[in-house]
Amino acid sequence: MLLDLTLRREMSRNFGGAFTVLFTVVITLMLIRILGQASDGQASPQDVFLLIGLTALSYLQIVITLSLFLAVLLTFTRMWLDSEMTIWRTTGVGRLRLMVSVLRFSWPILLLIAALTLFAWPWANQQSTALRIRFEQRSDISRVAPGQFRESASGKRVFFIDKGAQAGGVAHDIFIRDDTSGQTVLITARSAQVQRIDGQPFLVLSNGNRYAHTPGQASYTITSFDSLDMRLDATTGLSNVADNKTGPVNWLTQPNRNVPTEYLFNPAIPNWLGELSWRLGVPLSAALLALMALPLASGSVRTGRAGSLISAILVYLIYFNLLNVLQGWISEGRVGFTSGFLLVHGGAVLFLLLLLMRGNGWLHRLWPVRARSGAHA
Repeated sequence: MLLDLTLRREMSRNFGGAFTVLFTVVITLMLIRILGQASDGQASPQDVFLLIGLTALSYLQIVITLSLFLAVLLTFTRMWLDSEMTIWRTTGVGRLRLMVSVLRFSWPILLLIAALTLFAWPWANQQSTALRIRFEQRSDISRVAPGQFRESASGKRVFFIDKGAQAGGVAHDIFIRDDTSGQTVLITARSAQVQRIDGQPFLVLSNGNRYAHTPGQASYTITSFDSLDMRLDATTGLSNVADNKTGPVNWLTQPNRNVPTEYLFNPAIPNWLGELSWRLGVPLSAALLALMALPLASGSVRTGRAGSLISAILVYLIYFNLLNVLQGWISEGRVGFTSGFLLVHGGAVLFLLLLLMRGNGWLHRLWPVRARSGAHA
């Protein structure tokens, strides 16, 4: 039908434009944040682009949801402002027919949102966590960025490297403060290299001095050395992430966002149910928001394009904040999964019905009747 073809063409164009802008903003923000982490020694510089890709993938469903909402909203706002919608309504095209057209356009996008939320979201978070853990489990010296002070995993050593590791893994001009032995030990060395001795990581320092001071005493012990071996910290307390090489994963020790969706259907673990409510709620909210955009766009006749857009964005923000609040409440055991899920999304359905009733004039027809009955009383 001509109506479906017209709507599909314009909504596709608006969806592509909105997605391009929003995704560019997300990528830019992720790039700034992850580059900052890499410069601070919190992430490996070699993993920057991989981390950006995984982070973008994990938030892609949110970007697509907002893009779909804006695509429907902008399409019908333009049609109302150009009086095109008035023409369609005079030909007998009602809101129910328009909602069917919106759903015909939206259903492939909604399936993509569901797949991203239920499967890509936990997978991307697992991979990001694995990269960060592997970086944190590296030896102390390999985590130090040149020109910066870096604390060891135990918190009892501070490293400074003037020149980073060159070919062969040799770093130059090293300064170390070591408080692991009950003494304050300062070490300077011309060069250092990480080596494994009996399977344990050691930092082999060359051509330097060692200054040791016992708290409460005035004397220092100064030792010059040609070679000094220092055992490095091994990061502990980190759980394995999904990796076939390390055996089965204990998902109870993982962040909720990392747990595969099929494991979340466990009524004994409220945190998992809270995460499940969010994952199921995202595709459902995407469908309801796409339908809400239809009556919200009709307000542009009175408030203009800017007013319609502002009110629609407020609806979007409130809805998604409610999803996060619901997740927290279920995780804390304050509400049950079923009752909380029905409360939030049932409320969204009622709000959609109110918007449709307002657009059809039902509320305006009911109000004068009540006013007249009150006057006769």
